[in-house]
Amino acid sequence: MDYELLKTFICLAKLKNFTKTAEHLHVVQSTITSRIKHLEDNIGETLFIRTNKNVVLTNAGEIFLPYAKQLLSIHESAISRLKALELFKDTLNIGAVHSIYDCHVQDMILKYMQQNKRIAIRVTIEHSEELIQMLHENQLDIAFTYLDIKSSQFICEPFYSDKIILVTGSQNSYTSCGITDHELRNLPLLSSAILTEPFQEWFYSVFPKNYVYPLDINISNNIITFLKAGIGFSFIMESAARRFLKEGSLVEVKLLESKPPRMESYVLLNKQRINSEAVNLWLNEFRPSSFL
Repeated sequence: MDYELLKTFICLAKLKNFTKTAEHLHVVQSTITSRIKHLEDNIGETLFIRTNKNVVLTNAGEIFLPYAKQLLSIHESAISRLKALELFKDTLNIGAVHSIYDCHVQDMILKYMQQNKRIAIRVTIEHSEELIQMLHENQLDIAFTYLDIKSSQFICEPFYSDKIILVTGSQNSYTSCGITDHELRNLPLLSSAILTEPFQEWFYSVFPKNYVYPLDINISNNIITFLKAGIGFSFIMESAARRFLKEGSLVEVKLLESKPPRMESYVLLNKQRINSEAVNLWLNEFRPSSFL
């Protein structure tokens, strides 16, 4: 497979315009046309419906797009790992959910890098579902997620059990002795992207199903800026709030009645890479019990 054809196809599917795609890829428009025709001839399907100014994907194009992205990603990962071998002994590919990375994994990577200067590290920060998919596609060696997934391709172990707490800016008024569920429902509550099933089940046992957040952010730690400014209240992981609680810019609001479940995270190890030097060095430093 010619990966320039895949790159062109993916770019055109995104921009939906031959001229813009040519400008983005720094080639003439006829090159884009030729590449798409070559790709369509190779797979025997029409991928785009052409209009006067733009293009849209055909049904075949819609089906082929995610596979094209996977093929290109695997190709780029392989090239990156091979090139790294020119300067490094091995490459360690780590994936983590944003909040787990901020609170735990970045410190682990720092320690690892200080002790293993001949190992290159590639970090991907994504949601749990995307990281699981990357593990299945052998693009990651280790992943830190909020999903406890069983698979023959990797080992899954508990990583960290975090408390979910309600916090607000220190300038906000709140009841120091705690609040009831009724009082909780009347707070200006900001979303912090805690999307695990246990938390969502608990949340909607307290709040109405049609609850609309005044501010909804899909990366949990990014809510802290607004909380420190005194805008509303939010549920976040205790480990993410710890520094701000200590410095006094955030305060915890105690819950007197129902309380959210703990946030469980997991570390997943790709079995195909378990004997690699990079992974062995990681496990020597941070070894879950079942990896022994």
